[in-house]
Amino acid sequence: MTLHISECVLGVFAFDDTGELVAYERFPDDPAEIAGRLASVQMGTPTPEHRALIGKLIERGEVSFTLEQPRLAEALAAEFKRAKFEIQTPNKAGLMLRGKLRDIAEDVGYRDVDHLLREVNFILTRLKLKREISQRDKLVIRVVEILDELDKFINILTVRLREWYSIHFPELDRLVPDHKNYLRLVMELGSRENFKVGPIKSITKFSDELAAKIEEAARSSVGAPFDEIDIQIIRDEARLIMEMQRVREETAEYIDGLMAQIAPNLKTLVGGTIGARLIALAGGLEDLAKMPASTIQVLGAEKALFRALKTKAKPPKHGVIYQHPSIRSSPKKLRGKIARALAGKIAIAARLDAMAGEFMGDRLLEEFKARVSEIQREAGR
Repeated sequence: MTLHISECVLGVFAFDDTGELVAYERFPDDPAEIAGRLASVQMGTPTPEHRALIGKLIERGEVSFTLEQPRLAEALAAEFKRAKFEIQTPNKAGLMLRGKLRDIAEDVGYRDVDHLLREVNFILTRLKLKREISQRDKLVIRVVEILDELDKFINILTVRLREWYSIHFPELDRLVPDHKNYLRLVMELGSRENFKVGPIKSITKFSDELAAKIEEAARSSVGAPFDEIDIQIIRDEARLIMEMQRVREETAEYIDGLMAQIAPNLKTLVGGTIGARLIALAGGLEDLAKMPASTIQVLGAEKALFRALKTKAKPPKHGVIYQHPSIRSSPKKLRGKIARALAGKIAIAARLDAMAGEFMGDRLLEEFKARVSEIQREAGR
């Protein structure tokens, strides 16, 4: 005779072909334990109750079984060599448990099965969210690495292009320190002979005074003349760097979107890019959530920290969170206190996000802003 085995919130059950309950093993009464066992089954891992039930049935001479989960059947077949396991979806046991759960619950002495179902489903949903977040935060780590590489390449290429174009128009390097405006001017105007007030203003929105200074500098430049081919190549290089900047901005927006999905509290508090860098440095959202605020505060400044420990110098007051405007724009003497306050809020936000908890990002941000104002008032006394 073939027996059909399946599981539900109550435990693991075996039915015969007629739908008669033959044997069962109850799960513990704790909803968290039940959710853990059902999650294991979804991953293809037998529970202690599966092993106990099948062992008991084999002792009674039953060696032919059907199960609904292929990986579960494979794992049990490797463990119970004497038995034969077939896949049947759905099988008789699954149909009985899903169709007559309340009746079966009464038969095995369990009354409030609806309440148990709600609790277990809630926990399973949270477990599923945590697994999904775990996969998505690995994606964040990879994308942040790409963003860092883009930043590095853009900076290197821009510096090299400025050096290159300075052979032709050296004065422009001093007059236009901003990389984006410099690249736009080179890409659009090319030769220094084309640097006139009108085109300069239309490209950069510079003031009349600055545009006039650039035109005068171009007219009296001491730089070397460039051939048409020289200008064309350098304009193409500027265009390439501008395109890389566009891709960089799109990547940053993509990170913002990912962070809104996996770590909304953290994103609201520190922004998508800083939040993603923290996750990447920690090795994952759960790893960040386990860190104390003191570690989060200096995350990204490990080299400086080890150097300080080695030389007995002052340790760094902040790591990657220095990029946050509230820290970066504050007087140096206040940055340590503000960094501590921010790290404390980051620790709370990361734990909420890792546990798929409630959204408190706006509240955490307001509390942090209030603390910054308090620190500034105290410093002004």
